[in-house]
Amino acid sequence: MKRTLLALAVLTLIWGAVALPQAARAQTTSPWQVTYFNNPNWAGAPIYTEYANAISYNWGSDMPPVPGVPPQNWSARLTTSSFFYAGNYTFQIVADDAFALYVDGVLYANTVGQNIPGKPVAISVPLAQGNHFIQIDYVQYSGPAYLYASWQYFKPSPGPMPVPPAPAPPPPPSGTNFAPPSSGPATQFGNYSQCAQQQIHQSNCFVSNGAWNAPNMGSIQMEPQIVLWQNCTADQTQHLRLFPNKEPQNAKCSKTEAGWFPS
Repeated sequence: MKRTLLALAVLTLIWGAVALPQAARAQTTSPWQVTYFNNPNWAGAPIYTEYANAISYNWGSDMPPVPGVPPQNWSARLTTSSFFYAGNYTFQIVADDAFALYVDGVLYANTVGQNIPGKPVAISVPLAQGNHFIQIDYVQYSGPAYLYASWQYFKPSPGPMPVPPAPAPPPPPSGTNFAPPSSGPATQFGNYSQCAQQQIHQSNCFVSNGAWNAPNMGSIQMEPQIVLWQNCTADQTQHLRLFPNKEPQNAKCSKTEAGWFPS
């Protein structure tokens, strides 16, 4: 209870410090669709769906949030489509236990596994004028359960965002896959060229397709790193040569459908 009250007090101060005149705000005028899952992985069909005009939830810690969902170890997905004027926006989110923020399918923040329940998080997002799809994935493991989210107009965007030069790809880790490919596979969960070229974990290129049964960032992060980049069928297993100068071995296709890792 003390941690919940402290988080709410901090949240109030932050919201007050960044408040702008009403004309400059860009809060949603569309309702949020809130779907609940009876597991902490957004897996399977939603148990319950409701609609809300704002994200301001305090579910407590001992009662189920909705019928059919347990008091602990559950998750929710909150989505809306809203109109924004061109500019930079600061999304402000407080969650216990954790959340992930997507804007138009792009992951901008993920506190799952960071062990920072109740910590206010501010995320800067540049947006072009028009409608944008906002998705917040919330997960509750134990203890208090609450989620507060809003966004504020920050300043007009001065123009197209400069694209920083791509860093030189690092050398492949010793004893791993063959030389980095010049391009990587593109799947329904993003383009994996950068991850393949730099030999970095596939979670760095993962983009959710928004389907209710699609893999989430947490499940991708739990996978071993892909060592053989090529299109494949998620969770398929084969006997493949993954490493040079080594015999073929059992391999499994990533949920991203972008390649294989040892199974």
